[in-house]
Amino acid sequence: MVLFRSVIFCLLLPLSVAVTSIPAAAEPRSDIRILIDISGSMRWTDPDNLRQPGLRMLAGLLPADSRAGVWTFATEVNMLVPWRDVDQAWRDNAYQQSYKINSPGLFTHIEAVLETARINQTSPDPAFRRSMILLSDGMVDISKDESKNRQSRQRVLEKVAPQLKQAGIVVHTIALSDEADHELLRDLSLITDGWYHQVNDAEELQRVFLLLFEKSAHRDSVPLTDNQFSIDGSVKEMTVLAFRTPGSEASVLVAPDQQKIVYPDLPENVRWQHEQYFDLVTIENPSAGRWLIDGEMDPDNRVLILTDMKLRTTDLPNNMLIGERFDFEASLTEKGEIIRRQDFLTLVDANLMQSHELGDFLDSELNSSQHDGVYSRQLGNFFQPGRNDVVMTVKSETFERERRQQINVVPLPVNIEATQIPQRSTRTHRINLEVDTAWLSTENLAISALLGAPDGSEWSYDVIKLDDELWQLTIAELDPGVTYNLQLQMRGQTPEGRSVFLQPARVLLEDEFDSVPLAEISTDIATTTPVEPVIDEPVHDSTVTSEKTSFFDNEMNLAMTKLAIGNLIILMLLGLAYWRWRKYQRDYVPAGEMI
Repeated sequence: MVLFRSVIFCLLLPLSVAVTSIPAAAEPRSDIRILIDISGSMRWTDPDNLRQPGLRMLAGLLPADSRAGVWTFATEVNMLVPWRDVDQAWRDNAYQQSYKINSPGLFTHIEAVLETARINQTSPDPAFRRSMILLSDGMVDISKDESKNRQSRQRVLEKVAPQLKQAGIVVHTIALSDEADHELLRDLSLITDGWYHQVNDAEELQRVFLLLFEKSAHRDSVPLTDNQFSIDGSVKEMTVLAFRTPGSEASVLVAPDQQKIVYPDLPENVRWQHEQYFDLVTIENPSAGRWLIDGEMDPDNRVLILTDMKLRTTDLPNNMLIGERFDFEASLTEKGEIIRRQDFLTLVDANLMQSHELGDFLDSELNSSQHDGVYSRQLGNFFQPGRNDVVMTVKSETFERERRQQINVVPLPVNIEATQIPQRSTRTHRINLEVDTAWLSTENLAISALLGAPDGSEWSYDVIKLDDELWQLTIAELDPGVTYNLQLQMRGQTPEGRSVFLQPARVLLEDEFDSVPLAEISTDIATTTPVEPVIDEPVHDSTVTSEKTSFFDNEMNLAMTKLAIGNLIILMLLGLAYWRWRKYQRDYVPAGEMI
């Protein structure tokens, strides 16, 4: 019997990873490139053409200091909206061009659109936070010749994606179909530390666009509670995103003086984008005080603001391993300078909420952690595999600020297989570890093991690296009938260079064959003076993780060994007989001859 463990959950020892904190005066500008599939299959996956309002929503949310462009692709690549600084003219153009999005194409040239939208950039620019949002419902399809499609797909992963990463471009991907090449889109995002999202219904598209917008553009926002929010005097502009049920009436905004703003009768300082699934309202110089969205309460409703008083936080990675630790910092800034005045900060409540997609959450106050205007907390202990949300909120009686981040947490990417090797003179176990190199760099990865016996005895070992993905440890001379536990520890780095110290769950080594010792060993002696298990030489077998030694193979090997020994004995007997015959010939004297 084989003991197989796929490690999903791991316990980690405390480790703090210093993630780059955002300098107060050097917030990078957002550079967002939107790539939209217009191949013919989109007629079925997006029958209502919800790509159009999705683009209009993104255009309305983009901050004025950002840079953006829109490309459509099928057989050819077309720049729908020029890549340049975002202003109202850019938004108006994007709004008009969105109505040209349809599904006329024959092929899906993902490689070409990625290359085109990269704009020959080869290195990062610290002044910009570069992102791509790629929406497709298919797979690499550039020709009727399947070999050309396979070659293009390979180039996307082996050439284009590394070039995008080198240029500091994060690629977020949306798969809008079960038929999409999910592996390609997922790997493309992973290589560039982007976010992958599968959309099973086009009606989800606007909400996914919102999620990826928040990962690509860091706009200041204020918290919403029961569709109410507070605006202070420093806010120069606010944008309200309110989702609605299709066919319902437009939302209504109620100002602090109880005046109602109703679509389409709008004041001069209000721009209102009314769509089937949402309302997007921008108000210049909004009144200070408590506002209300008179409409459906939705967890994806947002209020984004333009202000000189900002909330700055540490940027968390889009993807991380379970158990990684991060030093998280937050601060309030005024015109780029951290607010350090303690008389002001004592009136501020700082709160950090961590939540998981399954519903678990952790609410923490950070007031006591504030030092010289900086709030700090170590993150990672609460994270679970899947989507985790981190929301930082600061409030006082006169203002509120909020920053949201989402992190995709993956289980420990290592498969552990422990087997007891039969037909050995002593009890022997072999442990194989398969490492997913997409998540762990094996260049400087070190894996150690600590073997523990029931009596408290312990022995330490180094796990041997056979190749980039396979590591192995073979332990022999274990006591028969005793159950040992094996604790593994892994020290190394992610491909992004973040240090990790991972400790998977313990592996139990049980005697599955009820091994019988070669000599009787006193129980008392075995208990008080344990014999140290020894390490066998590693076996580098490419099939070791997938093929198990069968009983038939063992019997065949034994039979062949016996046959070889038998043949050797026969040859020895024949040789002895020949030697005796030759000796007899030399010693024999025929009758009549002289001696």
